[in-house]
Amino acid sequence: MKDQGQHDSRLGMCSCAGTATTPRLRDRILHAGGWAGGGFLFDKLIATGQLVIVARLLTPADFGVMAASAAIVLAFMTISELGLESSLVSKPQVEQRDLAVVWTLAVGRGVAMALCLWASADVIGQAMQMTQLPEVLRVHAWALVLQGLHSPGMAMLLKNLDFKRRVSMDLARRLVEASVTITLAFWFRNVWALLVGQLVGLSVGSLLSFRVAPFKLRLSLHRTTLNYVMRYGAHLNITALCIFGVMSGGELLIGRLLGQESLGLYQIALAIPLLIGVRATALIHQLSMPTYALLQNDRPGLARVFELQMGLACLLFVPPAVGVAVLAPVIVPLAFGMQWLAIIDPLRILCLYAVCAGLSSVMTALHYGVNRVDLQMRSWVTQFLVYAAVIVPLIGFAGITGAAAALAACYLVGLSLQWVGTRALIGPSADEALWSIGRAGCVAVFLTGSLVFVADTGIVPMVSWLVVAICTGVLGWYSWHVWSVEVPRLKVLWEHH
Repeated sequence: MKDQGQHDSRLGMCSCAGTATTPRLRDRILHAGGWAGGGFLFDKLIATGQLVIVARLLTPADFGVMAASAAIVLAFMTISELGLESSLVSKPQVEQRDLAVVWTLAVGRGVAMALCLWASADVIGQAMQMTQLPEVLRVHAWALVLQGLHSPGMAMLLKNLDFKRRVSMDLARRLVEASVTITLAFWFRNVWALLVGQLVGLSVGSLLSFRVAPFKLRLSLHRTTLNYVMRYGAHLNITALCIFGVMSGGELLIGRLLGQESLGLYQIALAIPLLIGVRATALIHQLSMPTYALLQNDRPGLARVFELQMGLACLLFVPPAVGVAVLAPVIVPLAFGMQWLAIIDPLRILCLYAVCAGLSSVMTALHYGVNRVDLQMRSWVTQFLVYAAVIVPLIGFAGITGAAAALAACYLVGLSLQWVGTRALIGPSADEALWSIGRAGCVAVFLTGSLVFVADTGIVPMVSWLVVAICTGVLGWYSWHVWSVEVPRLKVLWEHH
Protein backbone atom coordinates (compact mmCIF):
# COMPACT_ATOMS: atom_id res chain seq x y z
CA MET A 1 0.00 0.00 0.00
CA LYS A 2 2.89 2.32 0.75
CA ASP A 3 4.36 1.76 -2.71
CA GLN A 4 0.97 2.38 -4.27
CA GLY A 5 0.66 5.67 -2.41
CA GLN A 6 4.08 6.75 -3.57
CA HIS A 7 3.17 5.84 -7.14
CA ASP A 8 -0.06 7.83 -6.92
CA SER A 9 1.85 10.86 -5.69
CA ARG A 10 4.16 10.64 -8.71
CA LEU A 11 1.14 10.73 -10.98
CA GLY A 12 0.33 14.24 -9.75
CA MET A 13 -3.19 13.49 -8.56
CA CYS A 14 -3.53 16.72 -6.65
CA SER A 15 -3.09 20.27 -7.80
CA CYS A 16 -0.37 21.03 -5.28
CA ALA A 17 1.69 23.56 -7.27
CA GLY A 18 2.82 26.23 -4.92
CA THR A 19 3.48 24.03 -1.88
CA ALA A 20 6.82 24.08 -0.13
CA THR A 21 7.95 20.87 -1.82
CA THR A 22 6.74 21.68 -5.32
CA PRO A 23 8.85 23.89 -7.64
CA ARG A 24 7.35 27.24 -8.60
CA LEU A 25 5.48 27.43 -11.88
CA ARG A 26 8.24 29.55 -13.40
CA ASP A 27 10.93 26.99 -12.62
CA ARG A 28 8.78 24.11 -13.86
CA ILE A 29 8.03 25.85 -17.14
CA LEU A 30 11.65 26.83 -17.74
CA HIS A 31 12.89 23.33 -16.93
CA ALA A 32 10.23 21.74 -19.14
CA GLY A 33 10.95 24.21 -21.93
CA GLY A 34 14.65 23.42 -21.85
CA TRP A 35 14.09 19.70 -22.18
CA ALA A 36 11.33 20.09 -24.77
CA GLY A 37 13.36 22.53 -26.89
CA GLY A 38 16.52 20.43 -26.77
CA GLY A 39 14.59 17.28 -27.58
CA PHE A 40 12.85 18.99 -30.47
CA LEU A 41 16.13 20.14 -32.04
CA PHE A 42 17.72 16.72 -31.69
CA ASP A 43 14.62 15.04 -33.13
CA LYS A 44 14.72 17.38 -36.14
CA LEU A 45 18.36 16.54 -36.77
CA ILE A 46 17.52 12.84 -36.78
CA ALA A 47 14.47 13.34 -39.00
CA THR A 48 16.38 15.52 -41.47
CA GLY A 49 19.18 12.99 -41.78
CA GLN A 50 16.70 10.17 -42.30
CA LEU A 51 14.73 12.09 -44.94
CA VAL A 52 17.81 13.13 -46.94
CA ILE A 53 19.22 9.59 -47.00
CA VAL A 54 15.98 7.71 -47.64
CA ALA A 55 14.81 10.16 -50.35
CA ARG A 56 17.89 9.23 -52.40
CA LEU A 57 17.28 5.48 -52.01
CA LEU A 58 13.53 5.25 -52.64
CA THR A 59 11.29 6.50 -55.44
CA PRO A 60 8.39 8.98 -55.31
CA ALA A 61 6.05 6.00 -55.85
CA ASP A 62 7.33 4.36 -52.63
CA PHE A 63 6.63 7.52 -50.66
CA GLY A 64 3.23 7.75 -52.34
CA VAL A 65 2.13 4.27 -51.25
CA MET A 66 3.34 4.92 -47.71
CA ALA A 67 1.55 8.27 -47.61
CA ALA A 68 -1.70 6.70 -48.79
CA SER A 69 -1.42 3.92 -46.20
CA ALA A 70 -0.60 6.40 -43.43
CA ALA A 71 -3.60 8.54 -44.41
CA ILE A 72 -5.92 5.53 -44.22
CA VAL A 73 -4.52 4.48 -40.83
CA LEU A 74 -4.95 8.05 -39.60
CA ALA A 75 -8.54 8.00 -40.85
CA PHE A 76 -9.33 4.96 -38.69
CA MET A 77 -7.68 6.63 -35.70
CA THR A 78 -9.55 9.87 -36.33
CA ILE A 79 -13.05 8.43 -36.55
CA SER A 80 -12.51 6.86 -33.12
CA GLU A 81 -10.70 9.85 -31.56
CA LEU A 82 -11.60 10.40 -27.91
CA GLY A 83 -8.94 12.89 -26.82
CA LEU A 84 -7.77 10.52 -24.09
CA GLU A 85 -4.47 12.22 -23.25
CA SER A 86 -5.93 15.73 -23.38
CA SER A 87 -8.80 14.67 -21.11
CA LEU A 88 -6.32 13.55 -18.43
CA VAL A 89 -4.26 16.74 -18.73
CA SER A 90 -7.36 18.92 -18.32
CA LYS A 91 -8.86 16.88 -15.45
CA PRO A 92 -8.14 18.60 -12.10
CA GLN A 93 -7.87 15.35 -10.11
CA VAL A 94 -6.56 12.18 -11.75
CA GLU A 95 -6.78 8.81 -10.02
CA GLN A 96 -5.64 5.28 -10.85
CA ARG A 97 -9.11 4.33 -12.05
CA ASP A 98 -9.00 7.22 -14.55
CA LEU A 99 -5.76 5.86 -16.01
CA ALA A 100 -7.25 2.37 -16.17
CA VAL A 101 -10.31 3.60 -18.06
CA VAL A 102 -8.19 5.56 -20.54
CA TRP A 103 -5.90 2.57 -21.17
CA THR A 104 -8.89 0.25 -21.62
CA LEU A 105 -10.45 2.58 -24.18
CA ALA A 106 -7.15 3.03 -26.02
CA VAL A 107 -6.46 -0.70 -26.32
CA GLY A 108 -10.04 -1.52 -27.28
CA ARG A 109 -10.12 1.19 -29.91
CA GLY A 110 -6.79 0.09 -31.38
CA VAL A 111 -7.76 -3.56 -31.71
CA ALA A 112 -11.21 -2.78 -33.14
CA MET A 113 -9.87 -0.32 -35.70
CA ALA A 114 -7.06 -2.69 -36.73
CA LEU A 115 -9.56 -5.48 -37.43
CA CYS A 116 -11.74 -3.12 -39.47
CA LEU A 117 -8.75 -1.94 -41.49
CA TRP A 118 -7.59 -5.52 -42.12
CA ALA A 119 -11.04 -6.50 -43.40
CA SER A 120 -11.44 -3.47 -45.68
CA ALA A 121 -7.90 -3.37 -47.14
CA ASP A 122 -8.87 -4.84 -50.53
CA VAL A 123 -11.80 -2.46 -51.00
CA ILE A 124 -9.62 0.54 -50.11
CA GLY A 125 -6.89 -0.59 -52.51
CA GLN A 126 -9.39 -0.89 -55.37
CA ALA A 127 -10.87 2.54 -54.59
CA MET A 128 -7.41 4.16 -54.57
CA GLN A 129 -6.31 2.19 -57.67
CA MET A 130 -3.03 1.16 -55.99
CA THR A 131 -2.27 -2.54 -56.35
CA GLN A 132 0.31 -2.65 -53.55
CA LEU A 133 -1.80 -0.75 -51.04
CA PRO A 134 -3.86 -3.67 -49.57
CA GLU A 135 -0.84 -5.67 -48.40
CA VAL A 136 0.78 -2.53 -46.99
CA LEU A 137 -2.43 -1.67 -45.11
CA ARG A 138 -2.68 -5.11 -43.51
CA VAL A 139 0.77 -4.74 -42.02
CA HIS A 140 0.25 -1.08 -41.19
CA ALA A 141 -2.86 -2.01 -39.17
CA TRP A 142 -0.54 -3.12 -36.36
CA ALA A 143 0.28 0.55 -35.80
CA LEU A 144 -3.24 1.04 -34.41
CA VAL A 145 -2.70 -1.71 -31.84
CA LEU A 146 0.78 -0.56 -30.84
CA GLN A 147 -0.37 3.04 -30.44
CA GLY A 148 -3.11 1.97 -28.04
CA LEU A 149 -0.71 -0.01 -25.85
CA HIS A 150 1.21 3.06 -24.62
CA SER A 151 1.14 3.69 -20.87
CA PRO A 152 -1.57 6.22 -19.91
CA GLY A 153 0.89 7.55 -17.35
CA MET A 154 2.60 9.43 -20.19
CA ALA A 155 -0.24 11.97 -19.99
CA MET A 156 0.66 12.64 -16.36
CA LEU A 157 4.22 13.53 -17.34
CA LEU A 158 2.74 16.14 -19.66
CA LYS A 159 0.29 17.34 -17.02
CA ASN A 160 3.09 17.82 -14.48
CA LEU A 161 5.47 19.39 -17.03
CA ASP A 162 7.89 16.49 -16.50
CA PHE A 163 9.44 16.61 -19.96
CA LYS A 164 12.77 15.05 -19.02
CA ARG A 165 11.50 11.47 -19.02
CA ARG A 166 9.06 12.05 -21.87
CA VAL A 167 11.67 13.61 -24.17
CA SER A 168 14.27 10.96 -23.30
CA MET A 169 11.83 8.22 -24.30
CA ASP A 170 10.84 9.96 -27.53
CA LEU A 171 14.45 10.44 -28.59
CA ALA A 172 15.35 6.83 -27.86
CA ARG A 173 12.39 5.66 -29.92
CA ARG A 174 13.26 8.09 -32.71
CA LEU A 175 16.86 6.90 -32.90
CA VAL A 176 15.77 3.27 -33.15
CA GLU A 177 13.16 4.07 -35.82
CA ALA A 178 15.59 6.12 -37.93
CA SER A 179 18.35 3.50 -37.67
CA VAL A 180 16.03 0.67 -38.71
CA THR A 181 14.47 2.68 -41.54
CA ILE A 182 17.80 3.74 -43.05
CA THR A 183 19.26 0.23 -42.74
CA LEU A 184 16.25 -1.36 -44.39
CA ALA A 185 16.20 1.33 -47.10
CA PHE A 186 19.70 0.26 -48.15
CA TRP A 187 18.59 -3.39 -48.04
CA PHE A 188 15.02 -3.41 -49.42
CA ARG A 189 15.01 -0.24 -51.58
CA ASN A 190 11.19 -0.10 -51.36
CA VAL A 191 8.25 1.02 -49.24
CA TRP A 192 8.69 -1.79 -46.70
CA ALA A 193 11.71 0.00 -45.25
CA LEU A 194 9.48 2.94 -44.26
CA LEU A 195 6.72 0.76 -42.87
CA VAL A 196 8.82 -1.68 -40.85
CA GLY A 197 10.89 1.18 -39.43
CA GLN A 198 7.74 2.92 -38.22
CA LEU A 199 6.33 -0.24 -36.60
CA VAL A 200 9.61 -0.96 -34.83
CA GLY A 201 9.62 2.60 -33.51
CA LEU A 202 6.06 2.25 -32.19
CA SER A 203 6.92 -1.05 -30.51
CA VAL A 204 9.94 0.44 -28.77
CA GLY A 205 7.88 3.47 -27.74
CA SER A 206 5.17 1.30 -26.16
CA LEU A 207 7.71 -0.69 -24.16
CA LEU A 208 9.63 2.38 -22.99
CA SER A 209 6.44 4.21 -21.99
CA PHE A 210 5.87 1.74 -19.15
CA ARG A 211 9.47 2.24 -18.04
CA VAL A 212 9.28 6.03 -17.80
CA ALA A 213 5.61 6.21 -16.66
CA PRO A 214 4.81 2.99 -14.73
CA PHE A 215 1.22 1.81 -14.80
CA LYS A 216 -0.26 -1.37 -13.32
CA LEU A 217 -2.17 -3.03 -16.15
CA ARG A 218 -5.86 -3.07 -15.32
CA LEU A 219 -9.02 -2.94 -17.42
CA SER A 220 -11.81 -0.67 -16.23
CA LEU A 221 -14.88 1.13 -17.54
CA HIS A 222 -15.74 3.13 -14.44
CA ARG A 223 -18.91 5.05 -15.27
CA THR A 224 -17.95 8.47 -13.89
CA THR A 225 -14.61 8.58 -15.69
CA LEU A 226 -16.11 7.11 -18.85
CA ASN A 227 -18.78 9.81 -18.95
CA TYR A 228 -16.15 12.54 -18.44
CA VAL A 229 -13.95 11.23 -21.26
CA MET A 230 -16.89 10.90 -23.63
CA ARG A 231 -18.10 14.43 -22.91
CA TYR A 232 -14.61 15.84 -23.38
CA GLY A 233 -14.10 13.91 -26.60
CA ALA A 234 -17.37 14.96 -28.23
CA HIS A 235 -16.12 18.31 -29.56
CA LEU A 236 -12.62 16.93 -30.00
CA ASN A 237 -13.85 14.15 -32.26
CA ILE A 238 -15.52 16.59 -34.64
CA THR A 239 -12.37 18.71 -34.64
CA ALA A 240 -10.18 15.68 -35.33
CA LEU A 241 -12.38 14.63 -38.24
CA CYS A 242 -12.08 18.09 -39.80
CA ILE A 243 -8.30 18.13 -39.30
CA PHE A 244 -8.09 14.74 -40.98
CA GLY A 245 -10.23 15.97 -43.86
CA VAL A 246 -7.85 18.88 -44.44
CA MET A 247 -4.49 17.19 -43.88
CA SER A 248 -5.00 13.61 -45.03
CA GLY A 249 -8.10 13.99 -47.18
CA GLY A 250 -6.12 16.09 -49.63
CA GLU A 251 -3.41 13.43 -49.81
CA LEU A 252 -5.99 10.77 -50.62
CA LEU A 253 -7.44 12.97 -53.38
CA ILE A 254 -3.97 13.53 -54.85
CA GLY A 255 -3.31 9.79 -54.84
CA ARG A 256 -6.67 9.05 -56.43
CA LEU A 257 -6.61 11.82 -59.07
CA LEU A 258 -2.90 12.13 -59.89
CA GLY A 259 -1.44 8.76 -58.88
CA GLN A 260 0.97 7.53 -56.25
CA GLU A 261 4.04 9.18 -57.79
CA SER A 262 2.47 12.65 -57.53
CA LEU A 263 1.41 11.82 -53.99
CA GLY A 264 5.02 10.92 -53.19
CA LEU A 265 6.22 14.27 -54.56
CA TYR A 266 3.64 16.13 -52.50
CA GLN A 267 4.61 14.14 -49.42
CA ILE A 268 8.25 15.22 -49.66
CA ALA A 269 7.26 18.84 -50.36
CA LEU A 270 5.11 18.76 -47.23
CA ALA A 271 7.82 17.04 -45.19
CA ILE A 272 10.20 20.01 -45.47
CA PRO A 273 7.84 22.55 -43.78
CA LEU A 274 7.13 19.87 -41.20
CA LEU A 275 10.84 19.65 -40.47
CA ILE A 276 11.52 23.39 -40.38
CA GLY A 277 8.79 24.15 -37.93
CA VAL A 278 5.30 22.70 -38.24
CA ARG A 279 6.19 19.81 -35.94
CA ALA A 280 7.22 22.43 -33.42
CA THR A 281 3.49 23.06 -33.03
CA ALA A 282 3.26 19.78 -31.13
CA LEU A 283 6.06 21.01 -28.85
CA ILE A 284 4.29 24.34 -28.31
CA HIS A 285 1.03 22.53 -27.56
CA GLN A 286 2.62 20.12 -25.07
CA LEU A 287 4.40 22.90 -23.20
CA SER A 288 1.71 25.58 -23.36
CA MET A 289 -1.47 23.61 -22.69
CA PRO A 290 -0.61 22.71 -19.06
CA THR A 291 0.51 26.31 -18.48
CA TYR A 292 -2.78 27.72 -19.74
CA ALA A 293 -4.66 25.11 -17.69
CA LEU A 294 -2.93 26.40 -14.54
CA LEU A 295 -3.81 30.00 -15.43
CA GLN A 296 -7.32 29.43 -16.77
CA ASN A 297 -8.97 31.51 -14.01
CA ASP A 298 -6.58 34.44 -14.49
CA ARG A 299 -7.45 36.37 -17.65
CA PRO A 300 -4.59 38.92 -17.38
CA GLY A 301 -2.17 36.05 -16.84
CA LEU A 302 -3.47 34.23 -19.90
CA ALA A 303 -3.14 37.38 -22.00
CA ARG A 304 0.44 38.00 -20.83
CA VAL A 305 1.65 34.46 -21.57
CA PHE A 306 -0.26 34.44 -24.87
CA GLU A 307 1.33 37.72 -25.98
CA LEU A 308 4.88 36.53 -25.36
CA GLN A 309 4.32 33.12 -26.93
CA MET A 310 2.85 34.61 -30.08
CA GLY A 311 5.86 36.87 -30.49
CA LEU A 312 8.32 34.04 -29.97
CA ALA A 313 6.36 31.73 -32.28
CA CYS A 314 6.58 34.34 -35.03
CA LEU A 315 10.34 34.59 -34.56
CA LEU A 316 10.59 30.79 -34.60
CA PHE A 317 8.53 30.13 -37.75
CA VAL A 318 8.98 33.12 -40.08
CA PRO A 319 12.78 33.10 -40.72
CA PRO A 320 13.10 29.42 -41.72
CA ALA A 321 9.91 29.59 -43.79
CA VAL A 322 11.06 32.67 -45.72
CA GLY A 323 14.55 31.22 -46.13
CA VAL A 324 13.31 27.90 -47.50
CA ALA A 325 10.83 29.62 -49.83
CA VAL A 326 13.58 31.80 -51.32
CA LEU A 327 16.27 29.13 -51.48
CA ALA A 328 14.05 26.21 -52.57
CA PRO A 329 15.70 25.90 -56.05
CA VAL A 330 19.03 25.35 -54.28
CA ILE A 331 17.86 23.22 -51.35
CA VAL A 332 15.83 20.63 -53.27
CA PRO A 333 18.42 19.30 -55.76
CA LEU A 334 21.24 19.61 -53.24
CA ALA A 335 19.47 17.72 -50.44
CA PHE A 336 17.25 15.25 -52.30
CA GLY A 337 18.49 14.96 -55.88
CA MET A 338 17.28 16.01 -59.32
CA GLN A 339 14.31 13.60 -59.28
CA TRP A 340 12.51 15.91 -56.82
CA LEU A 341 12.69 19.21 -58.77
CA ALA A 342 8.91 19.19 -59.27
CA ILE A 343 8.36 20.00 -55.59
CA ILE A 344 9.94 23.48 -55.70
CA ASP A 345 6.76 25.48 -56.39
CA PRO A 346 4.55 23.51 -53.96
CA LEU A 347 7.27 23.83 -51.32
CA ARG A 348 7.28 27.62 -51.58
CA ILE A 349 3.52 27.78 -51.05
CA LEU A 350 3.66 25.30 -48.17
CA CYS A 351 6.05 27.62 -46.34
CA LEU A 352 3.08 29.99 -45.88
CA TYR A 353 1.13 27.06 -44.44
CA ALA A 354 4.02 26.48 -41.99
CA VAL A 355 3.81 30.04 -40.65
CA CYS A 356 0.02 29.90 -40.24
CA ALA A 357 0.18 26.52 -38.52
CA GLY A 358 2.85 27.77 -36.12
CA LEU A 359 0.90 30.83 -34.99
CA SER A 360 -2.34 28.85 -34.77
CA SER A 361 -0.68 26.30 -32.46
CA VAL A 362 -0.35 28.90 -29.69
CA MET A 363 -4.08 29.63 -29.86
CA THR A 364 -4.89 25.91 -30.03
CA ALA A 365 -2.98 25.31 -26.78
CA LEU A 366 -4.84 28.21 -25.15
CA HIS A 367 -8.26 26.91 -26.18
CA TYR A 368 -7.57 23.36 -25.02
CA GLY A 369 -5.90 24.51 -21.81
CA VAL A 370 -8.98 26.46 -20.67
CA ASN A 371 -11.37 23.72 -21.82
CA ARG A 372 -12.80 25.70 -24.75
CA VAL A 373 -12.48 22.96 -27.35
CA ASP A 374 -15.65 24.32 -28.96
CA LEU A 375 -13.61 27.24 -30.35
CA GLN A 376 -11.32 24.81 -32.13
CA MET A 377 -14.28 22.84 -33.42
CA ARG A 378 -15.90 25.91 -35.01
CA SER A 379 -12.65 26.97 -36.63
CA TRP A 380 -11.87 23.56 -38.07
CA VAL A 381 -15.38 22.96 -39.39
CA THR A 382 -15.08 26.20 -41.39
CA GLN A 383 -11.56 25.32 -42.53
CA PHE A 384 -12.73 21.93 -43.71
CA LEU A 385 -15.61 23.44 -45.69
CA VAL A 386 -13.26 25.93 -47.37
CA TYR A 387 -10.73 23.21 -48.16
CA ALA A 388 -13.38 20.86 -49.52
CA ALA A 389 -14.67 23.61 -51.82
CA VAL A 390 -11.31 24.46 -53.40
CA ILE A 391 -9.12 21.33 -53.30
CA VAL A 392 -10.50 19.48 -56.34
CA PRO A 393 -10.62 22.52 -58.69
CA LEU A 394 -7.11 23.57 -57.67
CA ILE A 395 -5.70 20.05 -58.13
CA GLY A 396 -7.29 19.93 -61.57
CA PHE A 397 -5.86 23.33 -62.46
CA ALA A 398 -2.32 23.10 -61.04
CA GLY A 399 -1.71 19.57 -59.76
CA ILE A 400 0.24 19.29 -56.51
CA THR A 401 0.93 23.04 -56.60
CA GLY A 402 -2.82 23.61 -56.47
CA ALA A 403 -3.10 21.19 -53.55
CA ALA A 404 -0.45 23.20 -51.68
CA ALA A 405 -2.35 26.43 -52.41
CA ALA A 406 -5.58 24.92 -51.06
CA LEU A 407 -3.86 23.92 -47.82
CA ALA A 408 -2.28 27.35 -47.35
CA ALA A 409 -5.60 29.13 -48.01
CA CYS A 410 -7.37 26.85 -45.54
CA TYR A 411 -4.85 27.67 -42.80
CA LEU A 412 -5.08 31.40 -43.49
CA VAL A 413 -8.83 31.18 -42.89
CA GLY A 414 -8.23 29.13 -39.75
CA LEU A 415 -5.70 31.61 -38.38
CA SER A 416 -8.23 34.43 -38.75
CA LEU A 417 -11.04 32.46 -37.09
CA GLN A 418 -8.88 31.31 -34.20
CA TRP A 419 -7.80 34.88 -33.57
CA VAL A 420 -11.45 35.96 -33.35
CA GLY A 421 -12.13 33.14 -30.87
CA THR A 422 -9.08 34.01 -28.79
CA ARG A 423 -10.06 37.66 -28.58
CA ALA A 424 -13.53 36.66 -27.41
CA LEU A 425 -11.92 34.43 -24.78
CA ILE A 426 -9.41 36.81 -23.17
CA GLY A 427 -10.83 40.15 -24.25
CA PRO A 428 -9.24 43.22 -25.88
CA SER A 429 -5.99 42.50 -24.03
CA ALA A 430 -5.34 39.90 -26.74
CA ASP A 431 -4.68 42.79 -29.12
CA GLU A 432 -1.37 43.39 -27.33
CA ALA A 433 -0.15 40.22 -29.01
CA LEU A 434 -0.37 41.98 -32.38
CA TRP A 435 2.53 44.22 -31.35
CA SER A 436 4.60 41.18 -30.39
CA ILE A 437 3.73 39.47 -33.66
CA GLY A 438 4.54 42.57 -35.70
CA ARG A 439 7.77 43.25 -33.84
CA ALA A 440 9.04 39.68 -34.13
CA GLY A 441 7.82 39.37 -37.71
CA CYS A 442 9.60 42.54 -38.83
CA VAL A 443 12.84 41.42 -37.18
CA ALA A 444 12.61 37.97 -38.76
CA VAL A 445 11.81 39.26 -42.25
CA PHE A 446 14.55 41.88 -42.04
CA LEU A 447 17.20 39.38 -40.97
CA THR A 448 16.21 36.79 -43.55
CA GLY A 449 15.90 39.33 -46.35
CA SER A 450 19.28 40.87 -45.55
CA LEU A 451 21.09 37.56 -45.57
CA VAL A 452 19.43 36.54 -48.84
CA PHE A 453 20.34 39.93 -50.33
CA VAL A 454 24.00 39.47 -49.40
CA ALA A 455 24.06 35.94 -50.82
CA ASP A 456 22.32 36.80 -54.11
CA THR A 457 23.94 40.11 -55.06
CA GLY A 458 27.56 39.23 -54.38
CA ILE A 459 28.27 42.72 -53.02
CA VAL A 460 31.72 43.77 -51.82
CA PRO A 461 32.98 42.41 -48.48
CA MET A 462 32.84 45.80 -46.71
CA VAL A 463 29.14 46.22 -47.50
CA SER A 464 28.51 42.58 -46.57
CA TRP A 465 30.03 43.15 -43.15
CA LEU A 466 27.93 46.30 -42.76
CA VAL A 467 24.72 44.37 -43.49
CA VAL A 468 25.74 41.60 -41.08
CA ALA A 469 26.52 44.21 -38.40
CA ILE A 470 23.10 45.81 -38.83
CA CYS A 471 21.40 42.41 -38.63
CA THR A 472 23.34 41.60 -35.47
CA GLY A 473 22.31 44.92 -33.96
CA VAL A 474 18.63 44.36 -34.74
CA LEU A 475 18.76 40.84 -33.31
CA GLY A 476 20.56 42.16 -30.22
CA TRP A 477 17.90 44.84 -29.74
CA TYR A 478 15.11 42.30 -29.93
CA SER A 479 16.90 39.93 -27.54
CA TRP A 480 17.36 42.83 -25.10
CA HIS A 481 13.67 43.66 -25.36
CA VAL A 482 12.62 40.07 -24.60
CA TRP A 483 15.07 39.75 -21.71
CA SER A 484 14.58 43.14 -20.06
CA VAL A 485 10.87 43.72 -20.70
CA GLU A 486 9.04 40.47 -21.41
CA VAL A 487 10.87 38.14 -19.03
CA PRO A 488 10.50 40.39 -15.92
CA ARG A 489 6.78 40.76 -16.61
CA LEU A 490 6.40 37.00 -16.84
CA LYS A 491 8.40 36.53 -13.61
CA VAL A 492 5.92 38.75 -11.79
CA LEU A 493 3.07 36.65 -13.17
CA TRP A 494 4.66 33.28 -12.31
CA GLU A 495 5.74 34.35 -8.81
CA HIS A 496 2.20 35.53 -8.16
CA HIS A 497 1.00 31.98 -8.85
